[in-house]
Amino acid sequence: MTETRTRRRQPEVTQQRLLEVAGELVGETGVAALTLEAVAKRAGVSKGGLLHHFPSKQALLAAMVGTMVERFARAADTVAAADADPRGRSARAYVRTAVSEPEAEVRRWAALSAAFMSDPSLLDGWRGRLKGFRDADRSECADPVDALVARLAADGLWFADVCGLYDIDAETRRRVADRLVALTRS
Repeated sequence: MTETRTRRRQPEVTQQRLLEVAGELVGETGVAALTLEAVAKRAGVSKGGLLHHFPSKQALLAAMVGTMVERFARAADTVAAADADPRGRSARAYVRTAVSEPEAEVRRWAALSAAFMSDPSLLDGWRGRLKGFRDADRSECADPVDALVARLAADGLWFADVCGLYDIDAETRRRVADRLVALTRS
């Protein structure tokens, strides 16, 4: 890679590193304890360097949510692309992705949930993605209600994980997911 290309990519790499560090800190200590100083220190950049990319804690949180939403959507798109049955494929992919979120990602979502309550606009990107998912259900399913039920139930399972509401063993989780996937085939 040439020096010019390396310099152009540096801000992108720094920004990604700041988001990773912020995610780690949120998962460890929660949103309330997240400070720009702590993110900058752990990432090995000056606070001014962090502020260049994210001018406020709110901007950093919004970027974190956006990154997590995009990560989830890419994973669901990959699962959908591998599904040979076009009927309900997007809803099946959503269910499979939601029930297999890595534990670290679930912890980040859990920690960020407090931020969503104080600033619902942080979920605007997620709402947009959900609209796209629902549009896919309307085009893929004769009756998209079963796909919506599967999505809502997968969200409930995911929310239960985020809040630590149930102690669901792996076998039960698999059986629940299988039932939700079966709904997408009707």
